[in-house]
Amino acid sequence: MKNLTNQIIIAMPHMQDDRFKKSVVLIFEHNMNGATGLIINKEIEKNISSKIINNLNENNDLEINSQIPMYFGGPLASERGLILHNSKGLAKDSIKIANELFLSSHINSIVKAEYMDKCNYKFMLGYAGWSSKQLDSEIENGDWIMQEAYSDFIFNKSGKQMWELAISSLGIEISDISTQGGIS
Repeated sequence: MKNLTNQIIIAMPHMQDDRFKKSVVLIFEHNMNGATGLIINKEIEKNISSKIINNLNENNDLEINSQIPMYFGGPLASERGLILHNSKGLAKDSIKIANELFLSSHINSIVKAEYMDKCNYKFMLGYAGWSSKQLDSEIENGDWIMQEAYSDFIFNKSGKQMWELAISSLGIEISDISTQGGIS
C-alpha cells in the first residue's frame, strides 16, 4: 500500500466506531510499524474545552484564551495536548510533519501561536494510532478514502463541514455511497 504520511483519510459513511464516524484524519506517520494521525474535524464542546483551558491556565500560570476551539485528536493519550500549526516561527519547539505543518506538545506553543501573525493552529487532545498493517487493511476494506493534505483545508475549513467537503472534493456524491462496508 502507498505510504499515507502527509495524507488525510476520510471515514466512509458506514464507519460504525463513534470515535471515527465522519472523521477526517491527518496521517503524519505511516510505516511498517503502523500509522499515527490526528482527527482534525471533531471540535470539543465549548463548555468542556473552556473548563480544560481554564484548568491549564490555573495550573500552569498561563493566559490561553478559553474561547479558542479545541479538537478531539483521537482516542489515544486523550489527556495530552498537542498543537498542530503552520508557523516556522514555532518550529524550534516542534516536529515538522509535512511541508508547512508542525506538531508541538509544548504548552507555551499555544500561547505563542495565539499572538503570532499568520499562524494557523489547532489545539488537539489525543491522537489516533493503528498497529502494523491495520490502517492498510481498513482502507482495503473500504472504511477510508485518501486525499492530499493541504494546510488551507486543515486550518481554514469549519470542522463541522470538513467531512462533507472532503468527500465532495473527490467528486463523490454522499447519497450515492453505500452505508455497508467491506468487500463483496
